Amino acid sequence: MGWREATEHLDALGIDAMKSMAPSMHRIAALCEALDHPERAAQALHISGTNGKSSAARIATGLLSAAGLSVGTYTSPHLESVRERIALNGEALSEEDFGDAFDHVLPYVELVSDRLKERITYFELLTGMFFLWAAESAVDAVVVEVGLGGTWDATNVVTPAVTAITNVGLDHTSLLGTDTPTIAREKAGIIKRNAPVVTGERAPAVLAVIEERAQEEQTEVLTLGRDFDVVDNRVSVGGRVLSLRTTSTLYDELYLPLHGTHQGTNAAVALQAVTSFLPARELGHELVADGFAQTTAPGRLETIPTGVEAAATVVLDVAHNPSGMSALVSSLVGAFTFQRVVFVVGVLADKDYNGMLGEMTRVLCSVVATQARSARSVPAADLQDACERFGLPCMVVDDVGEAVAAARTEAEPDDLVCITGSHYVVGEARSFLLHR
Repeated sequence: MGWREATEHLDALGIDAMKSMAPSMHRIAALCEALDHPERAAQALHISGTNGKSSAARIATGLLSAAGLSVGTYTSPHLESVRERIALNGEALSEEDFGDAFDHVLPYVELVSDRLKERITYFELLTGMFFLWAAESAVDAVVVEVGLGGTWDATNVVTPAVTAITNVGLDHTSLLGTDTPTIAREKAGIIKRNAPVVTGERAPAVLAVIEERAQEEQTEVLTLGRDFDVVDNRVSVGGRVLSLRTTSTLYDELYLPLHGTHQGTNAAVALQAVTSFLPARELGHELVADGFAQTTAPGRLETIPTGVEAAATVVLDVAHNPSGMSALVSSLVGAFTFQRVVFVVGVLADKDYNGMLGEMTRVLCSVVATQARSARSVPAADLQDACERFGLPCMVVDDVGEAVAAARTEAEPDDLVCITGSHYVVGEARSFLLHR
């Protein structure tokens, strides 16, 4: 089966179908058993968290690659192509390799579906496909990002060498819980016996939940500010300059080519996780610097060349909850110079978009409300109504590409255009800007 047929098959499953199903691990467990347990083939770093887990996974991948390991990385969701979800040493699978990997797993998916008389979901299929591809590719390590929550996530079939929880905030509250300690219990479900836990979370109530789960699993918790830390974190051209302390070493003056103060914390979590993952290996300054230099994070405070002199800077960011939007607005203020922000915003129906709009009011801004090609998108007109309640000037442009064009037309050269609100909107905007 070719690449296009594989994507058509996946699309037919429905990317969001799992969210309407009762939580269960029995389908992915049965698939992994049928595949002869490829999830056990390589040492794993398993990463959960409300925000920052994709960035932490990418940074950890760069560090492990710099250490000479071949690394398979599994992240979600994707921006433009499902191939982004499976990467070898930071590079997404080619269309041919993705099609081949899909062909290898599909007979087992059909076998298990027939046996259980249940359909394997989109995410379960891709998770099994990733583990089978990684085992057949004989990678040295896998970095696995949780899709949703932790306890009931399909990735939780893995037995990790190290787990990481970047942070815990309010998101997916209809599925995970309405307060952070409850959500933390779901995310702490990835903690396994004898696998150290690294976390960037600081809230005592959340840390107590993580510590309790770690005690049950007889493993240690390494926390930001106590066991490892961000010693210095300052803006630089194109990113950040960091000084980071791990349990073993102080690393001064590391350049990370990612914007945003929060990326310093993500880098600290990733560096400590890799330090714990390779306990017998000394990670020298040059190795860490090389690993950081390899890191890219599309859609995370990503600047897009405009190709036009005296045009507003265009920034993409997948912030999709109030805490993520708070970090985005702070990062825009800290990393860019501008008079005003023209936000292009589209959100999904299960998100707290009022909380997100409230964060946007911290800067002088206007909004172009739009909606991605997803059945879960909030109608742009509803966003406009919400903007009016916050006193935010807003226009409605339903099509994402046209909304981006409208924002760039409205923006003055000393303004900033920021496209945000969901992975779907950022993905469509990125395709419009880079591939039209």
